[in-house]
Amino acid sequence: MEHLLLFIVLFIPMVCSNSIALLINENLYFKVNKTAIAQTRKEFMAFDTSNLKDPPMPPNSVSVYHLDLLEKSKFKDYDSLFTHRLAQDQARATFLSRRKSSVSNSSGIYDRILKATHVTYYQGHYVALFKLGSERVRNFLLIDTGNYLSWWQCEPCSPNKCYKQAFNAIYKYTESSTYKKLDCVAESGCLNSVFQCNVDSRLCFYTQTYDNGEKTIGFLATDIITFVGDNTQARITFGCGVNQVSGTGQFANTYSGIIALGKRLSSRNPGIYSLPSQLGSNLFALCLPTAEAATGSFLTFNKAPWVYGTEAKILKNRQEPHYYYVNLYKIFINDKEIPVDPTWWNGQKEDHGAFVDTGTLISRFPHDYYIIFRYAFRAQVHYTLYQHSIGGVFDTCYKEIEREEEMQFPSVRLFFGNVSVTQELKLEQDRVVKNINGYYCLAFLPWDLKLTLIGTQQLQGTGLTFDMKNNVLTFSVDACD
Repeated sequence: MEHLLLFIVLFIPMVCSNSIALLINENLYFKVNKTAIAQTRKEFMAFDTSNLKDPPMPPNSVSVYHLDLLEKSKFKDYDSLFTHRLAQDQARATFLSRRKSSVSNSSGIYDRILKATHVTYYQGHYVALFKLGSERVRNFLLIDTGNYLSWWQCEPCSPNKCYKQAFNAIYKYTESSTYKKLDCVAESGCLNSVFQCNVDSRLCFYTQTYDNGEKTIGFLATDIITFVGDNTQARITFGCGVNQVSGTGQFANTYSGIIALGKRLSSRNPGIYSLPSQLGSNLFALCLPTAEAATGSFLTFNKAPWVYGTEAKILKNRQEPHYYYVNLYKIFINDKEIPVDPTWWNGQKEDHGAFVDTGTLISRFPHDYYIIFRYAFRAQVHYTLYQHSIGGVFDTCYKEIEREEEMQFPSVRLFFGNVSVTQELKLEQDRVVKNINGYYCLAFLPWDLKLTLIGTQQLQGTGLTFDMKNNVLTFSVDACD
């Protein structure tokens, strides 16, 4: 395999670049404009978040915002914001790589389900705005598609154990007339391996410690949540967090908790408290706003809001049932296919495959595949490669040309199931190259796993429809712009 990779790596740059350019369909290239990018970022950084408004949305929906919109005031400019986010993303990928390497050694299916993706401040990029309790207190909750326990801060907290929220008041369960504690003696649902029932207080306690040191401690309860879109309501079980400052790390104060969107499982599975499971919803759609959008989008349940899209089949993975694995089939740079071992993506091996993760920013390929991928990309770019890394991680970058407004780059085309127009997810613009510190960098990275991860950099501005009844994930490109 090493000799094959060496041959491919050496062969691609040696082919006459002019010949390649003539063979490539020029319509597959896209143009980027540095002035337009700079102006968009200037407007984004200057936007006053006090003017944030709920976007138009269908019934059974809540507003969704990019986390950068709420945290941008902490940074001097957009490049420093993105560099910080990139460092967090590397830590996230390192954690995932470590956890996935050892997941087969974990004990118990329910432990794996409930403790799986430990989302911390750097493990999510989108927040949803919910109205909590009878008082309809508006709170931002971090979206996590790989988690099964929703929680948020609850007052009265343990003394000095709740952090101050930057936006909105803390939910007070004593003031909500619809609040009910979960009686762990009289009711089921307090799974012993994850939760602990206190017989005296009859409270079901939980402790959730995240990989970066953050910790939330509280108890299970139920209350009403109100969907912003049409004010419909639903009663859900959630973690009432009364202590969020006892860990070695600290939660970001931008959001008050986490909303779990883990894959819906059978109601026979105890302790499964993801929102789709509790709503009995086989379908939800998440519209991902672009990273530089000063507007919101939405998360909706029960009905797909878009009539077009590229369908990927959702595959089962016994080791990690909470993740959304998809049937990625082929990848092209423009019209050049990148060769791949079929077993990497077809679901035949549980330590292989491709999955969508809204908690990770940059998509990752297995290291060997990435080497082939980046050389194929470089061979179709007509500019001089910068010989150093940018942002500490990007190794394929091109300096802005001083007297030229526009540059052009090849598109990346993902195919699911087969190679056809209907199965193509075509990536262009910011989904392929990221402009950072005056350079355009290929926005993909390698890692040591045999898995392929599709992150939010590649999916921004895209509507994702998770249809668990038909086991289909539909990508609707530019549906959120």
